[in-house]
Amino acid sequence: MSAITCAEEIAYMEIKQRILDGRLRPGARLVHRSVAKELGMSSNPVVPALRMLEREGLVTNTPGLGACVRRWSREEIIDSYRIRAFQEALAARLCAERAGPADLAVIEAANEAIQQSVDDNDPEQNVRAELAFHMAIVRGAHCPDLERIVENLSVVHRSMTAFGVNLNVPRLLTPSIRKIHKPIIDAIKRKDPDAAERVARKHVEDSLARNLAWIDKVSAAMSNESARPTTRSSGEQPGTS
Repeated sequence: MSAITCAEEIAYMEIKQRILDGRLRPGARLVHRSVAKELGMSSNPVVPALRMLEREGLVTNTPGLGACVRRWSREEIIDSYRIRAFQEALAARLCAERAGPADLAVIEAANEAIQQSVDDNDPEQNVRAELAFHMAIVRGAHCPDLERIVENLSVVHRSMTAFGVNLNVPRLLTPSIRKIHKPIIDAIKRKDPDAAERVARKHVEDSLARNLAWIDKVSAAMSNESARPTTRSSGEQPGTS
């Protein structure tokens, strides 16, 4: 691996993490020279890193404006749920067919982390735990191509949720969430692929219905963000709330 490739990877991972944890807010301009200065590197690896993030759907590039952290419309957020419903249904089916004891242990540990985040009323930890749970099921499916597809959308969905947290619009963590994944886990443990597929799809569809009010609030918050001046570079963004 060449030095420039290593630098590109470092730039890519660091910018991506700042988007996912909300330090870079929706609409934040990503001026490559300013980003490079923050990362303590030359601007050469930052340009391809931004292109990679654009391909992943986390960054947009607008003529005359340049690269910015992506904003999502209400329709785009809803579409992401609908796509996830099909992807996660397939992942659960394959996981029920292929998962071994080690896979099941990871899935159950991830679910325990979700339960703990609810008990602690910690939205940020809940975002991380939810992603870990669903990716544990995907990895238990032992289908690398599906894993790559789902992981990309999961990262985008996580960033939407993190924006909600950092825009003071976290999802409400109710006690019922503690048991919400039990039907999926039970179907996988029974090695019942039909049931696993059905309950996984229903889980995402129910999540969409349950979160519609939250989606509206996040969309409104992002619209408010879009009304802010967009002349700041990434190094000049206000702190997260």
